[in-house]
Amino acid sequence: MSGAAPGRSVLVVGGTGPTGYAVVRRLLAGGDRVTILHTGAHEVDFGPGGAEVEHLHTDPSSLADLRTAIAGRTFDVAVATSGRLRHVVTVLSGRVGRLVAVTGLPAYTGWQVPVGRLGFSLPLREGDPPTRPLGDLPGDRLSAGVQRGERLVAEAEASGAFEAAILRYTMVYGPYAYVPFEWYFVRRVLDGRRTLALEGDGLMLPQRGYADNLAAAVLLTMSHPDAAGRTFNVGDEKVLSVAAIASAVAGALGHSFDVVGVPLSASPCGNPFALRQNTVFDLGAIRALGYRDVLGVVEATRRGAVWLAEHPVAPGSAEERSLGAHAFDYAREDRAVEVYRTALASIGTRLEEQAS
Repeated sequence: MSGAAPGRSVLVVGGTGPTGYAVVRRLLAGGDRVTILHTGAHEVDFGPGGAEVEHLHTDPSSLADLRTAIAGRTFDVAVATSGRLRHVVTVLSGRVGRLVAVTGLPAYTGWQVPVGRLGFSLPLREGDPPTRPLGDLPGDRLSAGVQRGERLVAEAEASGAFEAAILRYTMVYGPYAYVPFEWYFVRRVLDGRRTLALEGDGLMLPQRGYADNLAAAVLLTMSHPDAAGRTFNVGDEKVLSVAAIASAVAGALGHSFDVVGVPLSASPCGNPFALRQNTVFDLGAIRALGYRDVLGVVEATRRGAVWLAEHPVAPGSAEERSLGAHAFDYAREDRAVEVYRTALASIGTRLEEQAS
């Protein structure tokens, strides 16, 4: 049931988000028969063949609703990009040949640490043991849920319910991204902002994944015989620093920033890229299957920025608020820049006085 022949029946749980959209387009281009299961809250244009996509409108986070929607149905392959994974596993056991289950960075205990705490060693590898037991630090509750979902997938596969591959995403970007991270920079360009406060001089390294690149990894693991029973980190093959992301975004829109470095512990606007630790993935396992980026990270970042500029996030919307309460508090940013510029000038003056 999990072969690569055209005409497979494929269920995508989600389907209208950033990677679901890209996965569906690739499946249609390959001649597969696609069903998407989503709330119906928003629809997207899948392009050629999109009219043939079957839509099941239901709540993918509800076990009862999933059971009703899938009742009596079977599929060659299913991709779970949305909903509660434990419910997807329960409903699809025995109804699908292979399940590609999407999880993410929170699978690694300690993915979110407060200032002053040590993070994990890098790069992150799929088999790395936890750096510490789960406790009550930020992110631990989410980590526990993600790890529980991955265990359920593995247990169901071991029982013969289906073949499975688990893909760990992080910081998805591109059209229809749930959290439009790059909007933090794009809106500043559109608002004509020149001065940009970057925490830690923008040297942090956030692992990101362009939607089309992640979709390529999904399709690879849907059919590759060596993907079954395994977990894979997936993301862009190269990682840009935050400063490089800001530069690529600005350059794509004919703009440039005057960057002012500020301490990470005093982030004035809560930059969503101002991570307390770097998050670089080891992609050796997925690369060994033949994965390569569809689009290089710089060009992907530039295209993502242009798409956001052409499809701007509504000010004050839930999408924009997902970037933080102070993300676009420019007065706050200007005050921080003034303080740190004054402090740096004072330090420079004192050093010169001491040297003379």
